[in-house]
Amino acid sequence: MTRINGGGINTQLNPFGPEAQASNQTAQSAHIGAQVQKALFGKPKPPVLDLAKFPHLAEQMKTLHRFRKKLATMAGDDEDDYDLCLADGTIAMIDEDGLIYMGAGFLESCKDDEEVLIGVLAHEIGHRPKRWKEYESRRSLTQEELQGLCREEETRADIFAGKALAEMNLSCEPLAEFLRMVQQQPHPEYFDAETRGEVIRDAHAGRAYRTDNRKKLFPEFDRMTSPKGHL
Repeated sequence: MTRINGGGINTQLNPFGPEAQASNQTAQSAHIGAQVQKALFGKPKPPVLDLAKFPHLAEQMKTLHRFRKKLATMAGDDEDDYDLCLADGTIAMIDEDGLIYMGAGFLESCKDDEEVLIGVLAHEIGHRPKRWKEYESRRSLTQEELQGLCREEETRADIFAGKALAEMNLSCEPLAEFLRMVQQQPHPEYFDAETRGEVIRDAHAGRAYRTDNRKKLFPEFDRMTSPKGHL
């Protein structure tokens, strides 16, 4: 989760992920999945805003809701596994129940950057919090191990974002540039912005190649299954 002070984008904080290192209480959790989930999603949730008081953001939220359904399908989940709300003091974050908080300041700042909006939403859905039970081992993680798993999970979300943008025939470069702009300081639970950008580009290129071949070789199958045409 990232806070945005004063409604704008704060370039000194990392985007759409954890803000702080895990507490000792986190390290004492029974399951590894619970420890990582608490580190990623256990921070205080941002205040929810009444969308009716922000009519100029209604169109962006409507668009994001439409893509939420497509992205959930691409992730292999039900569309009802995720929901959206407008929030204050964040770029974007997802909680353990699949509720995605989209920051009002972020939507205002990037209202004309569809690739960024969709890319950030895809990153959040890419966390897929309902799959966290796959970490079934029971042992306390060291701080270094926990940070490493958080970096792994953030990378998985970035990979999904790159793939999703390719499926939608959208460029990944605006998202990579956005990361470079807002993630200017090192953080133990993220790779640096340049590395994350390369991960997104690589995932995007691989999926774009597969998508192009699917369209050429199996056009009817593509029309039935592609997230771009879903719903």
